[in-house]
Amino acid sequence: MQDYAKTVLSQYANSSRLLTILEGWNQAFDPAALIDLWYERVWNLSTAQGYGLDVWGRIVGVSRVLTISSDKYFGFSEANDLTEEGFDNAPFYSGSSATSNFRLSDDAFRQLINAKAMANITDGSITSINAILMTLFAGQGDAWVEDNGDMTMTYVFDFIPTAVQVSIIQNSGVLPRPAGVGVSYQIKSDT
Repeated sequence: MQDYAKTVLSQYANSSRLLTILEGWNQAFDPAALIDLWYERVWNLSTAQGYGLDVWGRIVGVSRVLTISSDKYFGFSEANDLTEEGFDNAPFYSGSSATSNFRLSDDAFRQLINAKAMANITDGSITSINAILMTLFAGQGDAWVEDNGDMTMTYVFDFIPTAVQVSIIQNSGVLPRPAGVGVSYQIKSDT
């Protein structure tokens, strides 16, 4: 405690036994280190870890565990998602998909939380959505949204997203979709 003497009632201020007990407690339990540790691991999003990030995930509405579609299926580019492959590269869709759960690391979950927090307060403009994409895929490659001019928009990726990233893009709800606007996805990577 910083100044425990101010909390002692005046009638006990001269009690040596009580003051000795309080001084012992003060030496044994200093909450300053605990408060600093709590701030670092829970309250500050940029340094939060484990449980702290799980709390932040509940606050903004995202889960650390994502269900990932592990298979790609035969499809055409008009399928508007990132799971289609060309002819002779993937099997036909059988009606059930093989899924698995994937737990995001602290750094990946922190990125997802930041992006979802931005999505929660976005105005739905292209500038705002591009800012979310830059936060979510920082250092991975270029990603942007294109307004097609016909009440549709396309999320464009200049890199090949991993299965986890595909799940984030299509299933996590992080990328905003303005009301009444159709969304499609496109990969323009040369690799």
